[in-house]
Amino acid sequence: MVSINRQTFNQAVESYSHNETTKTRQTVWAHINALPALYFVQCGRKSCPVPWITFEDEKPIAMVFTETECALNAAKSMIEDGENVRVVGLPTNAASMYMTAIAAQGVNSVCFNHGPQRFDASMDEVLTFLGTLSRF
Repeated sequence: MVSINRQTFNQAVESYSHNETTKTRQTVWAHINALPALYFVQCGRKSCPVPWITFEDEKPIAMVFTETECALNAAKSMIEDGENVRVVGLPTNAASMYMTAIAAQGVNSVCFNHGPQRFDASMDEVLTFLGTLSRF
C-alpha cells in the first residue's frame, strides 16, 4: 500500500524540530527529493556571481531554498544592497555540482529555507543526498 504524504515542507521541518528522529529527518529529505528545483541566492555582478553564504558563530553556511519567494524574502531581510541580488533555480539533481563548488570553498554547513522553519544539514549529508538522486 502507498501512503500519500500531505505534509508541506515546513510541516515536515516543524515535525522534525519537535521530534528529531531518523524517520522525521528522512521525511524532510523526501520533500527535498520531490522538489523540481532548489533555489540559490547569488550576489554581485551577473558576470561574476557569488553564492550567498552567511556566517553563524563565525562558521560559513550555504543558503538553499525550496521556493523562489522564500529565497527573495530571506535575501531582502538580510542583504542591504538588493540591486545585485538574484535567485537562481537549479533542477534538484543538478544542484549537486553547485553545492560541490560551494563545499570546495570550505563551507561545511547548509541551511534550507533560512527563517523560523529552517532545516540545517552538514555539507557531507547534503552532497550524499544530492548524489543519490536519480531523476532526469
